[in-house]
Amino acid sequence: WLEAKDYARAMDRYLQCGEKEIGRAIEVVGRAKADRGRAAEADQLTHMLIDFLMGEHDGVPKDSHYIFQLYMALGQYVQAAKTAVIIARQEQELGNYRKAHKILFDTHQELRAHSIKIPQDLVQSLMLLHSYVIVNSLLQLKDDLSASRMLLRVAKSISKFPSHMVPILTSTVIICQRAGLKGSAF
Repeated sequence: WLEAKDYARAMDRYLQCGEKEIGRAIEVVGRAKADRGRAAEADQLTHMLIDFLMGEHDGVPKDSHYIFQLYMALGQYVQAAKTAVIIARQEQELGNYRKAHKILFDTHQELRAHSIKIPQDLVQSLMLLHSYVIVNSLLQLKDDLSASRMLLRVAKSISKFPSHMVPILTSTVIICQRAGLKGSAF
């Protein structure tokens, strides 16, 4: 139905399949939006998909990653950025720092590609996660001074790393000692 540009039927069929075809349902909305003269239908399909994602049909809200993908497909990059920050914060609370970093980095790159102003909270969250993620690489390069500075940045916002507070603080003290930053180590 999608190839025949019968977007309403295509959406209906994909939503009947459940979560495994949400990506295709998002594609339907994106194509309907891109199809000139079908803006009203695209809006209707968007509302239908959002209702599905919020759990209106089955009472089970779907993963917030899908809402992010929908905003990206619709070209609503500011909303997508806000959603990305929320998703990254959730991943960060679970201790999935690399995944949170990837979400924010990809969103940052997408916003830059479309020349859209990048929200400050996205930039700050990305900087903090990037500081944490590159520490191991810096240590492998035997750059203790840079690693200690990155860890100090992370330690200042340790509450954003709830599942690894003790290891981060311990590493910060040890690496700062090794780098000669004895005052910062304590």
